[in-house]
Amino acid sequence: SAVQSAFTQLCGRAPSTEELQVLLELQTQEWKKFQAQPNKAKGWLETGDFELDPTVDLALLAANAVVASTIINADASVIKR
Repeated sequence: SAVQSAFTQLCGRAPSTEELQVLLELQTQEWKKFQAQPNKAKGWLETGDFELDPTVDLALLAANAVVASTIINADASVIKR
């Protein structure tokens, strides 16, 4: 999965089953939240100069940004850096 790949690239190892499950649950929860309240996704999507593709599921993109941020801030990623 994309979550597993992101974790591996950022942390230098594959996530444990538990870590992956937690991150996938976070992705699902955030996706549901952003679908129900699209304005909450704006802070995650309006940062930077990257032009958004209007055909992309913006709720999923914002949810993935939350997951990526979580991975980056995890001890495993910090220790690797």
